Amino acid sequence: MMKSVITFMIAIVLCTTAIGQTNLNPYNTYQSSKDYNPTKAYIGFSTGINNMVGFLGVSLDAVINENVTIGGGVGLSTWGYKWELNLQYYPKGWRGFYMKGGYSQNSGLEDFEPEMELYGGSTEYVMMDLEPVGNAILAAGYAWKIGKYGKFYLEGGYAVPLVTGDYYTLHDESIRLSSTSEDVLRILRPGGIILALGVNIAL
Repeated sequence: MMKSVITFMIAIVLCTTAIGQTNLNPYNTYQSSKDYNPTKAYIGFSTGINNMVGFLGVSLDAVINENVTIGGGVGLSTWGYKWELNLQYYPKGWRGFYMKGGYSQNSGLEDFEPEMELYGGSTEYVMMDLEPVGNAILAAGYAWKIGKYGKFYLEGGYAVPLVTGDYYTLHDESIRLSSTSEDVLRILRPGGIILALGVNIAL
């Protein structure tokens, strides 16, 4: 599955880069936007639900051309640390509507001890490990210009979990969680609807 995701991302990079180069060809009738951002990279800060760098993170995006950026980032999440790689495509230039594809990975947590409901109705603190979880991400957003070259953006999309089973391990195998506790862990597991906002600052 991981090899398929990487292959898919590489194919997107090649296709969108080719599109961007075609759009910048001086023999085309398309004219580059006059306010094209000449910066080579952005540093970004963002937050949100299923945000690519967690509920608080930092990212770095390299500008390939007027339409394409490629980047990565790290941050904190409810499932440990989080890192991501992404590709963004701006059909009309360096701001406005954009599409994003990528991959994110949550590190998980060892010796996590929440109070959980057990099968039968009793509750107690349960020692467990939250296993690493990866997500394939598809999103779209809109970026507004701030300052001379900066951007503020809102983003929505969906993160598809690539690990759907064995995403936690109980230290005591004799313990059985209730269906309510399993639902809680399933909700906390990375993946699902993405709602994010952030700021990109030109370097």
